[in-house]
Amino acid sequence: MTSGIKIVVETEGAGAQAQKGDLVAFDCAAFLNKGTEVHPRRSESLALGARRFIAGIEAALVGMREGGYRKVRISPHLAYRAAGVEGKVPPNAVLIYELWLTSVQKRGLTPKSRGTRARTARAPHLER
Repeated sequence: MTSGIKIVVETEGAGAQAQKGDLVAFDCAAFLNKGTEVHPRRSESLALGARRFIAGIEAALVGMREGGYRKVRISPHLAYRAAGVEGKVPPNAVLIYELWLTSVQKRGLTPKSRGTRARTARAPHLER
């Protein structure tokens, strides 16, 4: 696990394991370290590694299995740092996120797909 993220509670799922490059769907709820709710549970999706969310969320999702749950403590340097979020997250706040991984769509490159994608890029009319 990345430095700055602590797993507080974890329930292992039984499905596919999320890795960088995969498209994942998950539910999340956010709290300040003292327990104040930042946002209630909501559904989200992203490609891991696309940097669409705070770094701590993406790092916490990597390695989770479909159907799994993690409650993580995220240090400010992997969240909103000194900027915070006006009216919601104070500067340099430690965040607690609850994450429920609902689906993993494998999109990472494999040795086999690398060759196929390279051929398609060179000669798209040959790929059917």
